[in-house]
Amino acid sequence: MIIIVSQWKQKLLRLAVAVLIILVFSAAIPLVTGQLYHRIPAIGGWLDEEHPSGNPLRVENEKESSQYDQIMDQFVIKLQNFYYEERE
Repeated sequence: MIIIVSQWKQKLLRLAVAVLIILVFSAAIPLVTGQLYHRIPAIGGWLDEEHPSGNPLRVENEKESSQYDQIMDQFVIKLQNFYYEERE
């Protein structure tokens, strides 16, 4: 039995283009992610494996806090104290 498909060349071309687009996107996503690994830490963190230390309340200080971080911490503490005193 022979199946006759009308306009088979156009349909085959559309299928090939669709497969090509899917292949291009599936190859481009890892390349773009690899290039952005060092520039955008949020994307780079997706690929890193985290090994649990066994302590659920652990705090990891990977870098020393800067003066800006210390000032912001002091500001947040003062702001919390202000709102806490206002409630009383």
